[in-house]
Amino acid sequence: MKDRSLNQERMRLPQALQTAGITIPIRDGKIPHRKILQASKGHGDLVDAYRQKVLSQNTRTIRLLGKKCSAKILNTLLGYEVQAAYKRIQCPDLVTARYLRLFSELGCHSIQLPFDPTLTAQLVPEFEALVDALTKQIREFFPEDFAIQRYVIRQVYGIIRQQLHSREPA
Repeated sequence: MKDRSLNQERMRLPQALQTAGITIPIRDGKIPHRKILQASKGHGDLVDAYRQKVLSQNTRTIRLLGKKCSAKILNTLLGYEVQAAYKRIQCPDLVTARYLRLFSELGCHSIQLPFDPTLTAQLVPEFEALVDALTKQIREFFPEDFAIQRYVIRQVYGIIRQQLHSREPA
């Protein structure tokens, strides 16, 4: 039963993924997640910017939920909170909340947060734009199949999480 549905999914995949002058061949019915990530605009920029601009500064470690889910920012009397599933994280300002929401939605277990809020304010729009561009490009590769879009986004976010985690100092 499972093999039949897997074969049906593979039959729905095109021979090559094409968008905006980028062509990625599909072999043996397997989606090349790493090639999709490499072809996307700014993938390396996200990991490299995090490594160069965040990890080179004084930071603190923030523990997140650790699984990909939608996160929302709540405005409370004491500031802001980022809520991802059942976990809530107190934030002193909106910029910090946006930073934590972004990495919560990527599914990170923990993340380094710069002590300097002006640096965080500079990085948040850049990081959000890079993740949005990646998601948009994946949706362009699979314009009509929302299930495959969600699957590929989940897999690509997993690769980004591994790269972010592997570059963090011990």
